[in-house]
Amino acid sequence: MKLILLRGPSGTGKSTIAAALIYQAAGKHANGDKLCTMEFAFHETDQFFVDEKGVYHFAVSKLKVAHEWNQLQVERSMQQGKELVVVANTFISHWEMERYLELAEEYHYEVELIRTPGPWDPAILHTRNKHSVPMDVLKRQVNGYQPHENDTVWSDMSVFK
Repeated sequence: MKLILLRGPSGTGKSTIAAALIYQAAGKHANGDKLCTMEFAFHETDQFFVDEKGVYHFAVSKLKVAHEWNQLQVERSMQQGKELVVVANTFISHWEMERYLELAEEYHYEVELIRTPGPWDPAILHTRNKHSVPMDVLKRQVNGYQPHENDTVWSDMSVFK
């Protein structure tokens, strides 16, 4: 069983890469369906802010609760024995991954850390991120990113076409 943590600033393709990983593992092609099957699960904290109509409503005051909710969703997937659990969050600082790494250890999941490819230019990311993340936040994400010794950089650029 494997936990993949996708890391990178907003707008760098974490959700796109997650879809490719899930569908590759499931032997399916991305078609817009919900990315969760009997054996595979995809989670991101942003899902907390999506209402029943699929509209995104971010509230910084609820961010801590949203992260706790996402961690609980990941734990439930692990309790269910999902073969592959993919989490796409910015994970800019190492401490942001800690709870997920603890869960992986508790439920005996192998961990893979994947960093999104560049360029990590805040001006470009500002036009590409789907949640209108402000420029100052993007700059903070890019400049504050803490590389991890186990990061691998995503290299299959064909998923972005």
